[in-house]
Amino acid sequence: MIRTLALAAVVGLSFSVAVADELKSGPKEKIGGAFNVKAITGEKAGKELCYVCKYNGEGRPAVVLIFTQKADDNLVTLVKAVDEVQKNNKDLGTVVVGISGVEAADFEKIQSTHKLTTPLTVAVDKDGPSKYELNKEAAVTVLVYKKGGVITKNFAFKTTKEAADKAKEIVDAANAALK
Repeated sequence: MIRTLALAAVVGLSFSVAVADELKSGPKEKIGGAFNVKAITGEKAGKELCYVCKYNGEGRPAVVLIFTQKADDNLVTLVKAVDEVQKNNKDLGTVVVGISGVEAADFEKIQSTHKLTTPLTVAVDKDGPSKYELNKEAAVTVLVYKKGGVITKNFAFKTTKEAADKAKEIVDAANAALK
C-alpha cells in the first residue's frame, strides 16, 4: 500500500512539473484586438498602422501573427517557413512584431540579407499590446487565427531556436486555418 501511494505521488509530481514547464503567452481563444506597429519592411514600410485592422478589412481567412523579442537567424528560419505558405496562398495574412527591445535596425539587417515576404514591424508599445498578455519569458509568441479573430493555434517559445524547430507545426497550423 505504501509503495502504491509513493508511486502515485511520484507520478503526480512528474505530471505537475511537465504541465508547469509548458510556457503560456498570449490569448487562447480570441486575439486581443487592434494595435499599432511601425512597418520596417513590406509595402507599408515607414508607416505606422494596424495590421490586424488591415487584414480584417481585407477579409483575410487566416493570419499568422508572430511576436518576437529577438531578431536572429532562428527567427529567419521560422519566418521563411511562414513565407512559403503565404507565397502559395496570397490570402494568408502574415506579420512579425518586434517587442521588448527589437529595433528597426535589427529587422533592416535581416531584410537586407534574407528578403523576407512577411512584413517586419516594431510594436508602438515597446512590450507589445497589453491586451495580448504576452509573457516576458516567451522569446517568441505565435498566434494563428481565422477571420474574426478566433485563435486556432497559440505557440509560445522560450527561445527563437525552439520556435525555428517548430516551424513545420506552425506552417501546418497556418494551412489548417486557411481551410
